[in-house]
Amino acid sequence: MINALVNIGLAHFLILSLILFLTGLLGVLISRNMLRTVMSLFIMSVSAVINFAAFGYYCDKSMENANMISVFVLIFAVIQTIIALVILYKIYQANEFLDAEKIKDKEN
Repeated sequence: MINALVNIGLAHFLILSLILFLTGLLGVLISRNMLRTVMSLFIMSVSAVINFAAFGYYCDKSMENANMISVFVLIFAVIQTIIALVILYKIYQANEFLDAEKIKDKEN
């Protein structure tokens, strides 16, 4: 029983990645606040990094390649999120709110 809990395999990482991805997707689909949408997209990017690392280790049995790919994708996701947050800050300065529906209504 204890051995089954200690041995963490590929399926555990894939389930974690799926849960994170679905959480991020739910946040993107439900939220009208653009800041929440950006954070949900970042959660989805982190789930992709977990997927890359899990499959990299599973296929190659070495962490060097998996870590290299994961760090590259994670840096790309962080840069993407920083750029999105800067754009959202400029939108907030211009409109005083970040609700996508209000911004769309204001333009009409």
